[in-house]
Amino acid sequence: MQKTNEKKALVLTGLSVKSHPLLPVITNKKAEQLIITTSFGTIISQPYGCTIRNIILAVYSEDIEEIYIIGEKDSKEHAINGEEILSKIRKAGIAKETIETIEYIDAAGSNLSSWLSGKQDVNKMITENIDLIKSHPLIPKTLSIYGFIANAETGEFEAVAGNKGKKK
Repeated sequence: MQKTNEKKALVLTGLSVKSHPLLPVITNKKAEQLIITTSFGTIISQPYGCTIRNIILAVYSEDIEEIYIIGEKDSKEHAINGEEILSKIRKAGIAKETIETIEYIDAAGSNLSSWLSGKQDVNKMITENIDLIKSHPLIPKTLSIYGFIANAETGEFEAVAGNKGKKK
């Protein structure tokens, strides 16, 4: 394998692959320059959890110069009903005491239903993820981080507020 000096971009996106054809267009990178990592709903839920760990490892291991957080417009991943998921958890045999303990020890915040449902506003979620990555003490301050909302059905995408220097 021949090594190139081309810098790579890390893309954090949701589980749906429908928007993947748009990624080279949004990032202005060739497909082989993209490292794609996924998270249900494109959410980074904890500043020292697995998702941010994966981002940190990719930045330092893969010569990443830019990070793109790309949410999908009208994705079902942003319409999760936490109470409905909790009901399914209970039906699966998870004890009420287990749920209460998780809430009591604040492992997922004091409201498990809210933690499960995540952010419903894609724009706000992307903005919060950008802020979390930019302010993380293990992320280099020279790294450029951008957010976009893509519409896989129409092929359109829009920058999330706070993007500097990137055009559609």
